[in-house]
Amino acid sequence: MLVRIPSSFQGSVEQQRAHVSEKGDIQMSRIEESVEINCPVEKAFAFTTDAGNWNQWQSIIPEAEQTSQGPVGIGTMFKGTSRLMGRTMQWTAKATEYEPNGKFGKNITSGSVIIEQHNTYNPTKGGLRFTIAYDVTVNGFLKLLSPMMVRSMRKELQKSLVNLKQILEA
Repeated sequence: MLVRIPSSFQGSVEQQRAHVSEKGDIQMSRIEESVEINCPVEKAFAFTTDAGNWNQWQSIIPEAEQTSQGPVGIGTMFKGTSRLMGRTMQWTAKATEYEPNGKFGKNITSGSVIIEQHNTYNPTKGGLRFTIAYDVTVNGFLKLLSPMMVRSMRKELQKSLVNLKQILEA
């Protein structure tokens, strides 16, 4: 089933789509948002792949850190906390995609919630089009809250992209 949720948000961030499907006890959703940023792709990539910066532009993430040694790449491990719908959740993540200035992805696990995050960095004349897509899988009883979680995550993602744009264009 394809769900289109009208976005009351105004600005340069666009709602792309939300896809919700059910497979047994699993609720899966896709959230995808983009923003045009007037800065070099290299600057955006470096900033958004550094876990030490995530709490600066993502209000949903009060804490995040890289837990593995060395430069960020496929296999890099992270941990942190997220705050959503009044709840604080611990999470761990592993980088699954790493193409400098092109793609960055990670699998995030927080209890019965699994998120595959895919960032893409597409160059434009004035900078780049930055896109984040979340493929969210919710297991067990939390699937009942999935529609509310998706709405809340989308709103937070939209705010985060506005924050990111302001930071990188300053």
